[in-house]
Order: sequence, then C-alpha cells, then structure tokens
Amino acid sequence: MKKYGSMLVFITVVFLIQANVFPSIDLIRISPNLLIVIIAGYGLSKGNKEGMIAGIYSGFLMDVMYGSILGYYILPYMYIGYVCGYFRRYLNDDNYVIPAVLCGVSDLCMGGYIFAFSFALRNRLNFGFYLWHIILPEVVYTMIISLVLFRVQIFVNRKIDIWVKKRGRRIAKKSIK
Repeated sequence: MKKYGSMLVFITVVFLIQANVFPSIDLIRISPNLLIVIIAGYGLSKGNKEGMIAGIYSGFLMDVMYGSILGYYILPYMYIGYVCGYFRRYLNDDNYVIPAVLCGVSDLCMGGYIFAFSFALRNRLNFGFYLWHIILPEVVYTMIISLVLFRVQIFVNRKIDIWVKKRGRRIAKKSIK
C-alpha cells in the first residue's frame, strides 16, 4: 500500500510541475511530457501492472485538468505503461538509451493519438505541419528530459523500497515477540 501511495504522490508532484512550471519555460512553445517519462519509468522499473496503474492515474489527472471527457488520456497512458513494462528485462542501471527511446516512441504515439482524435476527426488534416512543428520537437525535448528524470525516479523508488522493506521487518519483529 505504501508503494502505491508513494507512486500517486510522485505522479501528482510531477504533474503539478508539468502543468505549472514547464509552460513558463517552454522552448519554441513546446513543453515536455513529463508524465510519459514517469509512466514509462514505472513500466520499465516495476513492470506491467505498476506501469498501467501509473498510466491510469496520470491519465485521470490529465482528463480532470485538460480533458473534456473522462478517458481521453487514461486509455493511451494506460497502454503506454503496460507496453513499457514488457521492456523491463532489458533495463539495467547504466543503460540510458532504452528509457530515452521508449519515452520518445511513447510520446510519438501519444502525439499521433492526439492528432487522430483531436484534429483529424475535425477535418484538420495537415499532419506534416503538426508532426514537424509540434510532435517531433516535443519528442526530442521529452527524450532529453527523460535522461535526468528517469534517474531521479529510479533513485526515489529505491529509497521507498528500502524504507518499505525496513518497515516490514520492524513490523515482523514486533509480531514475533
């Protein structure tokens, strides 16, 4: 229960940073998608289930803040977390490429999803412009930020896991006595 509580707190803090800090320091009117980095990070470090839970909660936050219908962001973020969980076996501590590439691919898929369901259905079909001016700069920006944020997430997760294990041992010792 503690690990899910800490996951929700961590995602909420990152969401608040994404929603309040990064729009004021955007480059060429593009800001990175920090939630994709966090979702991919939970999928890579913890597995499919935790990646899905992180995706559902992140999508819920995005739907509440920016969406007009509930579920618009939940579904793609959930799938991103689930799919990134499959790459867990390829992750090791000194590999920076896999998390950055997965975050880039996930952000590219998310950009395609947003184009398809926000623009293409309204007959705004200039995909080349949207790809070149919105999606690709955001993908590059997200990949660069993921190099730092993923390491911070791994560090925080390890500290929380150590704390939960120590707490569990203390409780077990008390129940044995």
